[in-house]
Amino acid sequence: MIGTLSALLVAAAFDQQPWLDDFRQLTAAMSAHYANLDWAVEHRRMDLTKLRGSTEERLRAAKSDQEARAALQRFVDVFADGHLEIEWPKSASTDGSASPPGSLCARLGYKRPLSPGIDFSQLPAYTSLGGDPFPHGLLHLKRAFDLGVLRIAVFSEHAFPEACEDVARAMHLDVEASCEEDCSDAIERETANRLTAEIELRVRELRARGAKAILLDITHNGGGSNWIEAVPRALSHVALPEPRMAFLKHPHWTLQLEEKLRDVDADLKVGRGPRDVLEEAAERLRHGIAETREPCDRSEVWITGKIGCRMLVSDVLFAAGLLRHARPGAFAGLESRTTLFHPLRYTYSEKADRLPLYVLVDRHTWSAAEYFAALLQDNRAAMVVGELTGGAGCGYTNGGIPTVLPNSGAKVRMPDCVRLRKDGSDEVAGVTPDVLVPWANWESPFTKADKLLRQIRRNLDINNSR
Repeated sequence: MIGTLSALLVAAAFDQQPWLDDFRQLTAAMSAHYANLDWAVEHRRMDLTKLRGSTEERLRAAKSDQEARAALQRFVDVFADGHLEIEWPKSASTDGSASPPGSLCARLGYKRPLSPGIDFSQLPAYTSLGGDPFPHGLLHLKRAFDLGVLRIAVFSEHAFPEACEDVARAMHLDVEASCEEDCSDAIERETANRLTAEIELRVRELRARGAKAILLDITHNGGGSNWIEAVPRALSHVALPEPRMAFLKHPHWTLQLEEKLRDVDADLKVGRGPRDVLEEAAERLRHGIAETREPCDRSEVWITGKIGCRMLVSDVLFAAGLLRHARPGAFAGLESRTTLFHPLRYTYSEKADRLPLYVLVDRHTWSAAEYFAALLQDNRAAMVVGELTGGAGCGYTNGGIPTVLPNSGAKVRMPDCVRLRKDGSDEVAGVTPDVLVPWANWESPFTKADKLLRQIRRNLDINNSR
């Protein structure tokens, strides 16, 4: 009886108002800088008025912080957006301060959180040819046709500390020395280039062993960094023009475009590079800067369910810069080289004699890995196999636009950009495979691999009969 009375007193004393204030702060932030809000309303036909009302009801009915927190988490989860997430404050650590990691690469954040993909070793038709950093082997499909398999677990150079250590040694860097922005940037770029070269080496090995095509396994690949821009170009037999990227009318993007314009203007001022390309780039950037400053109040969407104005600018940038495509090595010596086409930061080549590609995806393929699959699919450079991907699309630029809820202290991250597919759709809808593999959650590693093998063989039979 005493316990019940105590619980009732605690519930009666709980104040829901600070949590309601947090919720209003959250919806205001989403109105101002959630890049996929238009897509949620216009394509998913989400009823944001009803969602707001039901969330407020749950918050008013909450009897504890845990219940109020669950209500806000449920609200965020309904959007099913891989880049819309809420991070709750963690309790203070009681085990003292952790010792700083010892090696240079560890201090720079290089660690190895790699996930396994499809377990091809379960198949008698598979022969493994090597492991880390990119496990690879041959899958025998039919007479005189072997499929080379290459696993890419994540598209971030920071997930390959051994490659970073090799680069640091090659650069003769003292493991105890500090490594500021220019130093860490050089290590990051060279590590990415080393990894790209490693992927190319593995593909050449598979080809020499008799592979007639390459299956790139990016299941359970959560995304990565800008290194993703180089990898598909190092594998594709065709050039890969970039998709359009839309961005927000927001000061966050004003600053980014102004920085890009400074690089372009610097080259124009000294007469470096093709003047017509630079002048056209500068004009588009000025247009984009002006658009980011246009007022757009979408707060009424939570009341009326209607998007009152367009928050996205989609006629300025491509996903990797101001140009849709540039040849490897182009614009050497220009300050604006990577502003024009960011993949030029990396070393890669474009070749027409490469093997056909299959890209293997699943529901756990996210973000930059979706860009990889979409870029190859939209340019008819690969056939995508597997499941509909997770649906994260474009994420955060320059750290994103932070939002901290004042009562709970929760940090909310939301995407500030949108990558558009060739058909104009938002990549956040996920990448639909060309060849569907109907995997189920209950399946064992063997049944998943076996079902994939059957689908690939069936697809080859269909194509060969045409």
